[in-house]
Amino acid sequence: MIDTHCHLTFEPLCTRIDEVLSAAAIAGVDRMITVGTTPPDARRACSFAERFDQVYATVGVHPHYAAEWLDKAAVVNIIRELAGHRCVVALGEMGLDNHYPDPPMKVQMRVLEWQLEVATELPEAGPIIIHNREATDEVLGALRRSGIPGRRFVFHCFTGSDSELDAVLEFGAMVSFTGIVTFHNAQRLAESAVRTPIRRLMVETDSPYLTPEPHRHVRPNEPRYVPCVARFLADQRGIDPKAFIQSVDENAQRVFNLTAIRC
Repeated sequence: MIDTHCHLTFEPLCTRIDEVLSAAAIAGVDRMITVGTTPPDARRACSFAERFDQVYATVGVHPHYAAEWLDKAAVVNIIRELAGHRCVVALGEMGLDNHYPDPPMKVQMRVLEWQLEVATELPEAGPIIIHNREATDEVLGALRRSGIPGRRFVFHCFTGSDSELDAVLEFGAMVSFTGIVTFHNAQRLAESAVRTPIRRLMVETDSPYLTPEPHRHVRPNEPRYVPCVARFLADQRGIDPKAFIQSVDENAQRVFNLTAIRC
């Protein structure tokens, strides 16, 4: 199985990376995408991908770090550079986050627009991973203004409402679910996942965060737990878990063009 979004460069996963990858392999997770959140983090993600055949990388600036990256040239140049790396399969994560007051939305939007601007120059760089927290209207507005086709975007860790899901699906983007969907207090989100067409759906851990049930109290989360998310969603749909996992893995391979990547 493929974990389409994790952060192997984050503590404490990075300090025990061999153990993490070994545990993932035992659980049947043979590939994973470690997602860059700042330029230095993206470089480290690339170094992990070079070292481990089962790991791929991305490059982007997460909105939480937008205030630290106010030099447009620095942001754009690192994306241009690393987008051509042999193990980079996507841009991001980038986006907007209204949950916290800082960085200010104006700053987040500016850094997002810089990244979308360079993404238009790099159609061969693959999909664009979007972080969206309580900012769906603003995010979709920025993406539409960029002129980039909706099918190129992945809304990772989706937690929005039914109307937000409909808007994202109408836009044409992929939707990815984390362990949050398995939480006992997230029934509405589970229903949204069932409503998502299976060809538009992916699964992820977002580890080291958001450990799924039945391991919710385990810290940190790891890629080895992504099958728990998949099995939960298969059960919600009333279909065979193996068939569901095959479908979402095919989606990941298609969207991230993994079959064409050799690290």
